[in-house]
Amino acid sequence: MENITLGQIAAIITFLSVFIGAITAIITFSKSFISKILVPINEKIDHLENVSSLGRNNIELELIKIILVNFINDIEQGIEKTPVQKRNAYELYDRYVFLGGNSYVHDKWEELIREKKI
Repeated sequence: MENITLGQIAAIITFLSVFIGAITAIITFSKSFISKILVPINEKIDHLENVSSLGRNNIELELIKIILVNFINDIEQGIEKTPVQKRNAYELYDRYVFLGGNSYVHDKWEELIREKKI
């Protein structure tokens, strides 16, 4: 084996410390750079999810309103509904109110309840 001098050991230690420092700096810079890129992307994704959720709720609200209007029209025309159909209508009405529906459907629903038609 060769003789290793203190100068060579110092050079190896210096090289390793500079090498480790450079790797650490690169990793830190990469994390910072990537997070600056990902934060706006994550914000856009969150925004799209919120918009999509609102769109789904509006579509659901409109579909429920259509079903309830048909149910109310049938009741007003004297078409008998089974207990299961009535229970389903009550569940849909509760969902309609939960989603923010409060229009002529609400007024008609309350009127039919007062008249004991549903």
